[in-house]
Amino acid sequence: MEALLQMILPSAVLPLFLSAVLWWLNRRIAISLWGLPLIWLPSYVWLAGWPSIIPGQASDWLWLLAVISALIITLIRSRYAMIAVLQSMLLALVLLAVAWPVLQYQFDMMLLVELISVIAAGFILYRASSTGLAASPAMSMAISSGGMALVIALGGSLLIGQLAGALASVLAAFALYEVINKFQKPATSLLNLIPVMQLYFVILVIARIFAEIPLGPTALLLVAPLAGLLPATRYASAFSAACVIASLSWLLLTAESSGYY
Repeated sequence: MEALLQMILPSAVLPLFLSAVLWWLNRRIAISLWGLPLIWLPSYVWLAGWPSIIPGQASDWLWLLAVISALIITLIRSRYAMIAVLQSMLLALVLLAVAWPVLQYQFDMMLLVELISVIAAGFILYRASSTGLAASPAMSMAISSGGMALVIALGGSLLIGQLAGALASVLAAFALYEVINKFQKPATSLLNLIPVMQLYFVILVIARIFAEIPLGPTALLLVAPLAGLLPATRYASAFSAACVIASLSWLLLTAESSGYY
């Protein structure tokens, strides 16, 4: 029982509570929702411990990514093209730092292609933030993050899976708001979700490299947020769910042993 509580408290209960608090406060005093990734940080610290100021391992880059990404949104909020470029550059730098230990000792062209694909997916979403067409962005990202948590936890890393689960939970109150409004009114904009997307992509790459999540399920999880955030239809989150279900099914049908990170 104690072990179960240690799993769900930081990855589900705490971020869910903070999500509800942020949603309630925002409804009353218009707190900027760029703070969404910041309420993920307590779960991160609980699960991974206090990070080193100079990152020593892959997960140490996540808190820096969350803070810098949120600052970019805050400082140049109305310049969408610049935001897309800066966020893509930030994503590229962090992904390179995460993958460097592997690339340094054994150059892998396939890994480089995968990193470029992730950066391209990020740029597409960051550039799309200027349109605000997504009808249920919080739900789409919550579904994608929750699905990623399941795939990673089952595929090789409980820790990284919990970090992804916490990312889904910080969106829970906002996703519920969209459900109550029958997906006709977004709880937040794509712009506010960019830092969450950044964390999503880097967590996915960490799982791919260090937990050795298979390429097929990883590719489907990469597509999941694009499928849910780019279409203008109010039911676009169902496309994210379809990608998540396909990814999880692929993993279970081709399951093989892997180490834990």
